[in-house]
Amino acid sequence: MSTDTSPPDPERAARPVGRPAPGRLVLLAVVGAEFMLQLDGTIVNVALPGAQSDLGLGVTGGSWVLNGFFLAFGGLLLLAGRLGDVLGHRRLFLFGVGLVGAASLLAGLAPNFPVLLAGRVLQGAGAAIAGPTGLALLTIEFDGARRQRAFGLYAVITGLGAVAGMILGAVLTWIGDWRWTLLVNVPVALAIVVVGNRVLTRGGPPAAARRSLGLPSSTLVTGALVALVYGLVRAAEEGWGDTGTLISLAAATALTGALLYVDPRSPEPLLPLRVFTSAERVGGFLGLMTLAAVLTGFLFYLIQYLDTALGFGPLETGLAILPFGLGMLLTVQLLNTFLVGISRRLRAVTGLAVVLAATLWLTRLDGQSGYATDVLPQIVLLGAGVGMAIVPVNLTILSTTRPEDTGITAGILQAALTIGGTVGLAVLLIPFTANGADPSRTVSGMFGWAAGFAALSLLLVTAFWFGPQLRRTQGDFVRPS
Repeated sequence: MSTDTSPPDPERAARPVGRPAPGRLVLLAVVGAEFMLQLDGTIVNVALPGAQSDLGLGVTGGSWVLNGFFLAFGGLLLLAGRLGDVLGHRRLFLFGVGLVGAASLLAGLAPNFPVLLAGRVLQGAGAAIAGPTGLALLTIEFDGARRQRAFGLYAVITGLGAVAGMILGAVLTWIGDWRWTLLVNVPVALAIVVVGNRVLTRGGPPAAARRSLGLPSSTLVTGALVALVYGLVRAAEEGWGDTGTLISLAAATALTGALLYVDPRSPEPLLPLRVFTSAERVGGFLGLMTLAAVLTGFLFYLIQYLDTALGFGPLETGLAILPFGLGMLLTVQLLNTFLVGISRRLRAVTGLAVVLAATLWLTRLDGQSGYATDVLPQIVLLGAGVGMAIVPVNLTILSTTRPEDTGITAGILQAALTIGGTVGLAVLLIPFTANGADPSRTVSGMFGWAAGFAALSLLLVTAFWFGPQLRRTQGDFVRPS
């Protein structure tokens, strides 16, 4: 089988001939930032009770310590992607990482809830800027086999970061207090900015410097994403019939409709239609969105099961989930070493099939299950499937886009993951809270629904990448005559 090839990248081709190939420090800066961003999504979870006690917060206030981050992150992703295309990915990446560090210092020293919430929102904004621009930098800085290895490490760090956040949060809370889970970002962000400023490619003004930011479209897309993420988060907390949930989702729908009317009529659309004219990219976006629903449900609800049904503590739970990340790591290394001759598309659909099999296997969980026989093998298999699928999907999406659209494409990619994750969290709450909300009785049904998302992910990617109804010519849809 032949390996898929990518179109030439004019931005990379324009580099000075004498410029050395990007080294480990480049990878360390970008991947280190992604690890920090993933930590931020979960590290506060374990420390939250301490923050609530210190600042006198109730359950609702405590939930916003988590949700404030995700609202800003999800709402600003697409705008951040366009900003990277206009202002330069390197500049925006360093600014985003610096903002995360400054916001972490603010939140870690917060004397009250409003300051803590402001810090978490700014953390989310910084993550929204650094995330897609870092992903775009991997595409720009690396090519060929080096790019595949870079994306492989990026995918592994993404999975390990979310798991490590829970472990590190438990350790830092145990030896210190909740503030340490926020302040730990400050030296890490500073180190990444210093290293990145030294090693990331410097260039002149970006080719897209004269492009418009599309402020009307930017405002609409940010408002739509904030309303959607808020509605989905509220649905997970209050239910789908809640008035606030319905108003938020209705607002998201109205703002999306306005965006679809305004954006195509602007001189420089924020969401250029050419990004969505590739069967491979569209299938990749949809596949990642539904895969994210599976993984978010797995990480959140399996933790509830381990805590309630198996009696695991916070640190024990984090260690119990760690083999999922190790399964990803092992698979990515095997792919990079032994399976480079297999096409991306075949690896992706095979990985998604493995994810589906692992999710179906987890439907056997009940109150009598044990970790060693009923959880460990399944989550290792799940990690292996994710490692096999997500790297070729990410590579396919980003390597088939135009260089001037790299940032917005990376923003759409991460927005798909964020929206898919919040949808999964909200939808999978329905079976998880059925029958008296006893996790030992409901976890099986939850994974049954999650298997539906996994099957949909496999179906969508297969249909768009192998479907006979469409032919691909240079990555674009071409309808049969």
